[in-house]
Amino acid sequence: MCYSISIYSDIKTLIRRFSARPPTSLSLPRYYYISAFSFPKIPVIANNEPELIQAFRWGLVPYWVRDGKKAREIRKKTINARFETLHQRPAFKRAFQEQRCLIIVDGFFEFREVGGRKVPYFLRLKSGEPFALGGLWDTWRDPATGLDESTFSIVTVPANDMLSMIHNTKKRMPMILAREKEKAWLARPLEKGEVADMEKRFNQRILEAYPVSRQITSKGVDSSRPELLHPHDYPELEGI
Repeated sequence: MCYSISIYSDIKTLIRRFSARPPTSLSLPRYYYISAFSFPKIPVIANNEPELIQAFRWGLVPYWVRDGKKAREIRKKTINARFETLHQRPAFKRAFQEQRCLIIVDGFFEFREVGGRKVPYFLRLKSGEPFALGGLWDTWRDPATGLDESTFSIVTVPANDMLSMIHNTKKRMPMILAREKEKAWLARPLEKGEVADMEKRFNQRILEAYPVSRQITSKGVDSSRPELLHPHDYPELEGI
């Protein structure tokens, strides 16, 4: 699963890393921690305009939704998209074939269950660079406003060895794209086997993971604080 991410790199860093530019009107807040359930706008590169960095809302709403209440219900269930069932679910079938995107992050969070309590871990590249998660996108028209809104879902896959230790209940992880596979993810239709192969090609040794404070999920905590990403010691982790 992937229900929280971190994206704090400035726009110049994203332009250099992804060789894409933002529209002049684009405004990107820094999120050291952000939950999917606040349905934030996150920087993405979509296959309809791969030269652009855009901001899409987390929680995919399919194009065929015509009711605002239904849209709010659906987006709670489309934060993630399991790659094993992309061909089956109505919300994802067309998007998987035609509308894929890169979700730009500096890192993401997963939770390890230890002694009946959850310990949050932050995962990022050892290089400190932003990177891309595989995503699906769609655009729906809000009948209340008549405006179009683009939304996305993060594709998840079975956990690798590192994530199996951390996300030790669900054993899932976001699909992390190797840098050399980003264009392929955007470029053409893919089969399920190819998606799995892309994930296997990601070298987990370039990732680092460490526990952070449970404050990240505390109500009223300011998510703009970089100290949320500092390593945190937990006595219950000693010796395991």
